[in-house]
Amino acid sequence: MENKFLQLVFTSNLQLVKVAEKEILSFLMREANISADELLEFKLIVNELLINAVVHGNKEDSSKSVKVKVGIVDRKLSYIVVEDEGEGFDIDRVFKEYTPYDEKNEIEDLYEFGRGLMIVASLCERVKQNQKGNKIVAVRRLKKEEDCYV
Repeated sequence: MENKFLQLVFTSNLQLVKVAEKEILSFLMREANISADELLEFKLIVNELLINAVVHGNKEDSSKSVKVKVGIVDRKLSYIVVEDEGEGFDIDRVFKEYTPYDEKNEIEDLYEFGRGLMIVASLCERVKQNQKGNKIVAVRRLKKEEDCYV
């Protein structure tokens, strides 16, 4: 079994989200040989989790940091762990209260709240958090080459 991982720590600054995202995606391309389609999905996952940590977790407080660990397990699974220094949140509440669009809901009634996490959950096999709610783990199965669109 071959496991690889990348760890990053960055200050809560939206400019640094792009730097961290680029480093994470480069790691995934290099170590997991992911396709362009899969890269786009990983970009969405990484972007949503990092922005949530900076904006909602640390409230863009530059004295606080975001810790990230990205791993690849036996070229079959990937995971990303994002931890901020905020007060935390209840992911189950986010999933319960998120209001997707349907004919019963007016566009203006849709919550901005939770949309990013719903995107992450739809692209991952599993999303969970620690008890405090300031650390989130997203697990995603890596696609085999024959599963990718050409």
